[in-house]
Amino acid sequence: MRRPLLTLLIAACATLAQAAWPERPVRLIVPFPPGGPNDVVARLVAEPLGQALGQPVVIENRAGAGGTIGADAGAKAAPDGYTLTLGSTSSHSLPTLLGQKIGYSPTTSFVPVGLIGRTPTVLLASPRVAAGSYADVLARLRAQPGRLNYGSSGNGTLNHLVMETFKAQTGTFIVHIPYRGTGQAMADLMAGQIDLMFDAAITAVPQVKAGKLQGLAVSGGRRLPELPTMPTFDEVGLKDFQGNLWIGLLAPAGTPPAVVQRLNDDLQAVLKKPEVRTRMGALGFEPLPGPPAALSTHMQAVQDAWARVVRERRITAD
Repeated sequence: MRRPLLTLLIAACATLAQAAWPERPVRLIVPFPPGGPNDVVARLVAEPLGQALGQPVVIENRAGAGGTIGADAGAKAAPDGYTLTLGSTSSHSLPTLLGQKIGYSPTTSFVPVGLIGRTPTVLLASPRVAAGSYADVLARLRAQPGRLNYGSSGNGTLNHLVMETFKAQTGTFIVHIPYRGTGQAMADLMAGQIDLMFDAAITAVPQVKAGKLQGLAVSGGRRLPELPTMPTFDEVGLKDFQGNLWIGLLAPAGTPPAVVQRLNDDLQAVLKKPEVRTRMGALGFEPLPGPPAALSTHMQAVQDAWARVVRERRITAD
């Protein structure tokens, strides 16, 4: 009789411990430096999510290798609900497509918590390019191959692959300058140290509105409400141009299902708050609340789509 009683006591203790979660702050690993689109979204979500959980959500930026260093740390964290990872296209849909060796599986090393949302990307020109329009820049690229360069947040990241797709579709050659993150590349773009860059609308919109950069065209099928005069790539002749960035929350594999569900419930509530939706919408970011499975489906669909692009366009890490 003692063994069944002991088993029941252990199960009861585990249930009580799980019910008490969270008892301390929750760490959110952002696999990119401060200032980039992933970091901006993390900071928009962390405070209201912490309020819902009753414990602070503390952001830890762990940059490098196109987001894979931070994602690797998140994958190897204890599966107790106290470490989350901000996953995105670069860290969870793209890292294996260019032959990169990483220490985690974007799918089996994590359990999805929920999709936060997505944002299109914008082709940006620095002040030194003095672009008049998208057509003017395209004409210059074709007339002077290799004279202009572009920045990215690293080999194999979204803004690298989007630009390589652009080059393939337009028949142009632009020199690639990889950075450790979007924030540093954006700073050099505004300073005129580099010429062009694709960046997520969530961080591009404020700089274009402030007159620090010129937005030439945006991916997706519609113009940005905050930049209504900037055309879409469809409008300038590049049909079905791919470039959206998804961002979501993940936990290490093995995290208790009840904890994952609690996180998803609170995340969905945060994304439905009018003030959060307004702040995100003003930056061109579309909140997409939904169940954990929706994130898994989206991750795989984006990976499959980019795998076709990489194969058909023969894109490499160089």
